[in-house]
Amino acid sequence: MDYSVIVPVYNSKETLKPLIDEIDGFFRECGYTYEVILVDDGSGDGSFEKIMELSGTNSQIRGIHIKSNMGQQRALATGMLMARGDWAITIDDDLQHDIRDASRMISLAKDGCDMVFGVYEDYGSKGLRALGSKLVGLFFRLRYGNLHGLRVSSFRLVSRKVYRHLTDPGNRFVYLSAELLPYADLVGNVEVSRRERLYGKSGYDLRKCVILCSRLWFNYGLKSLVFGERKRHDEEDTDGWSGQLPEERNLEDKVSGI
Repeated sequence: MDYSVIVPVYNSKETLKPLIDEIDGFFRECGYTYEVILVDDGSGDGSFEKIMELSGTNSQIRGIHIKSNMGQQRALATGMLMARGDWAITIDDDLQHDIRDASRMISLAKDGCDMVFGVYEDYGSKGLRALGSKLVGLFFRLRYGNLHGLRVSSFRLVSRKVYRHLTDPGNRFVYLSAELLPYADLVGNVEVSRRERLYGKSGYDLRKCVILCSRLWFNYGLKSLVFGERKRHDEEDTDGWSGQLPEERNLEDKVSGI
């Protein structure tokens, strides 16, 4: 399989069908084989029921249900552990990213990058919220030398040789880019379009960004330098799956069919 598209889903019932239509159209046009892994992060609006409906009519769709809201990064890690593609793409559920921009990310990967981030021209927000986003960006530039001043984002293209190093985070704090960057040899940026958010609003503000930044420094800065590599955890919060389970991963004790 060429690509695994991983989407963290939280109270996004209304955007799932148009998102899947866009992803399906893109990969059919490009001629790549693909799967879409929709990870419902404890939604309360019927998102997982919508995922089950979509997976019942499209064999490319896989659905995972997490019991309670664990956060976007945990949902992404859970989905990536299930991925089967030579490459994994992560994209948000709010339709602000355009999957067609992935074509330029793929082109950069063909030139040798094993991790590509699709970034906006600017942070989009203003004032204190923009400052919070810049603080998080500063952490990554200072902590990971292979970025060479580049930026990270939630729109990512990652080679299997990088994401295969991802392990089950268990109950610890996890941030996907920080988990994967140590294994990337060449990182790239592609400027992507920002579309208007049709439903809901971002959950990040300055306070949350400052808390996130402090946790990043502690867990991926100080802690990693003092304690080195983490041991693998085996606990799991996933309790449901729709679609076919991937054969390559031994997940019988972690996921039950619904």
